[in-house]
Amino acid sequence: MVISRVRLLIVSLLAVVAVVAPLGGTATAAPVAAPSRFSTAELVGPYPSDIPPGGTYIPLLDGFADLRAHRPDIIAQNLRIVQRTNNSATPALREDAIDINYDDRLESLSMALGARLGATFRRLLAGGQLPKVAALLKGETGRVSLPLGTTLLEKEYFNNPRPFVVAPNSIRRYDRPGGRLYDQLRNNGSYPSGHSAQGYWKGALLAYWLPELGPQLIARAGEIGRSRMVLGVHYPLDVMSGRLMAMDMVAARLTDPGFARLIGQAGAQLRSQLERAVGMPLARFIAGDRAYLSRSEAVSEHRGMMTFGFGRIAPGQRNAIPASAAALLKSRFPSLSDAQRLAILTRTAIPAGYPLDQTGADGGWLRIDLAAALAAQP
Repeated sequence: MVISRVRLLIVSLLAVVAVVAPLGGTATAAPVAAPSRFSTAELVGPYPSDIPPGGTYIPLLDGFADLRAHRPDIIAQNLRIVQRTNNSATPALREDAIDINYDDRLESLSMALGARLGATFRRLLAGGQLPKVAALLKGETGRVSLPLGTTLLEKEYFNNPRPFVVAPNSIRRYDRPGGRLYDQLRNNGSYPSGHSAQGYWKGALLAYWLPELGPQLIARAGEIGRSRMVLGVHYPLDVMSGRLMAMDMVAARLTDPGFARLIGQAGAQLRSQLERAVGMPLARFIAGDRAYLSRSEAVSEHRGMMTFGFGRIAPGQRNAIPASAAALLKSRFPSLSDAQRLAILTRTAIPAGYPLDQTGADGGWLRIDLAAALAAQP
């Protein structure tokens, strides 16, 4: 399907309205010490990274079309994996998956910050003390993903029915009393997973701002993706595609100088507000907090969620990582060159050739194991 530039422009304009609308209304006097917000002009842009090189993220995700056309064995395995994950989920995993479905991804990710720092983050966010972070990341209209990173166009294009629709007798349903989770998703495409994409791009930016907890945040992003399989509303390939889309999106934002300035300002606000709230340097506070996962646990857990048991289907592919991905590690390794950061991403990556992995301009994003890279030593 060819999506016209006119349609892209309309989508972009609608998305800008979604960003700007909350800024309107009757002005109220702000407290003297209120944290600064982005101006309307800063949020609207536009920015070069607003539109991916292919016009949408469809070219990046199009490995799925090849699998549907030529690999029925992989498509069948895709269903078997989600059936097994859904049927074997523990009560704790089911409860977490239900919470993740209804909560904002920032709230779900905040668990990875540790018991006390996570609670502090949630309090500051709810109290309006992190307005720049909220403008970029919060909700469905976080500016980072607008106008074309919402997965809506891609879901419409691939039009893949969800597991609980395809196999209603083998997928167990888990929801809150009175919840309408499955009714709301029945007619919505499965590929790619929007929850997974949001979990990973929001997690990657939180990890960029708080590299001390980077591996834990990325592992939690993986858990957000896995939770969609627990509920039986997404396949593993949906989750993997959400991850690779998120890696590309965040790298594009970080290598766009204008948008990178917004990211830098939001990160500075986050760290300063957290340090003010906890009353000490973050590194010292984190060291005394009850961790969500240790660094090694986070790396190990996330590696297991990279491929969900799929084997390599193109082992001859060269394991190259896109050059722009080096930006993902800039805050973790500020003294290294882009070439050195890229080398870390390459040596911590999974091998090339797993389902959805592609070569050429749209390839390599699936291979990035950001948890392992953030935990690596130079």
